Amino acid sequence: MKISKIQEEKILELDISGWGGYDEELAASLGMIRESARFHDAVSINGKRFEFKKQASQQWIDLYKLSQLSNADKLITILFFIHKEGKIVEIYKTNYKKLIKSMGMKVWDLQAINKLYQREAMSKAIQMKAPLNFSKISSFKLIWKRK
Repeated sequence: MKISKIQEEKILELDISGWGGYDEELAASLGMIRESARFHDAVSINGKRFEFKKQASQQWIDLYKLSQLSNADKLITILFFIHKEGKIVEIYKTNYKKLIKSMGMKVWDLQAINKLYQREAMSKAIQMKAPLNFSKISSFKLIWKRK
């Protein structure tokens, strides 16, 4: 994925400070259609699915959600929008499969998490999350940087 000049102009105008949201604005700035789904936030005009992650330094990843991904879902592109005071400064790209691998998780780990959530004593309201620090995010492919 390459960010066009028009997309860049729109990204430069955005302010994504605060808690959550902004998926509609991010999708529009990239020329995508906002689609609120379990594993993705937007769809490109050619049908490719994208998940958006927005943070200043650290992202929390829902491990149960990772355990529910199909093989096709693992190919969904994830865009990490790194911001400072709400202004996007960098965008990194990966997919769920590479994210899982970078976290050191194996198929067995995901199966164990899924099995744990099937237990009667474990409520789906209890979330198991793992931190993903900027040092890990920045190991993914950098696709845009503010000049």
